[in-house]
Amino acid sequence: MATYGPIYTKTYPASGDLSSYQFHFLTAETDEQVALAGTGSVICGIQQNDPSVEGQGTSVAYGGFSLLVVDGTAGGGIAVGDKLSADATGHGVVTTTDLDDYGAVAQEASTAAGDLIRVLVTPNGLISAS
Repeated sequence: MATYGPIYTKTYPASGDLSSYQFHFLTAETDEQVALAGTGSVICGIQQNDPSVEGQGTSVAYGGFSLLVVDGTAGGGIAVGDKLSADATGHGVVTTTDLDDYGAVAQEASTAAGDLIRVLVTPNGLISAS
């Protein structure tokens, strides 16, 4: 069985009920709360717990290794080493678009929607064609 290194987390107040979004991408809001990331969001990390009310602390992985819910059906699947951005529901999907923000690098493959895979958390990653 593979082993993984440490995970680095920080606690932020949740923007609302995020209890259904453990291991999903999050984005930081201007009021210093975190919300579910969507398509085109700047990703601040991956939620590690399940806060159920606004203002409740949510543990956000911003470095190291984490689990992430992904959609491996989009774009032909996820391979080890693929860069992952958020879809409209905070799931990880492959991105290769120039100047697209990504938040993790896949450490496992997936070809199914809703899979939970291990990733290297890399918030504020930016795809560059050059």
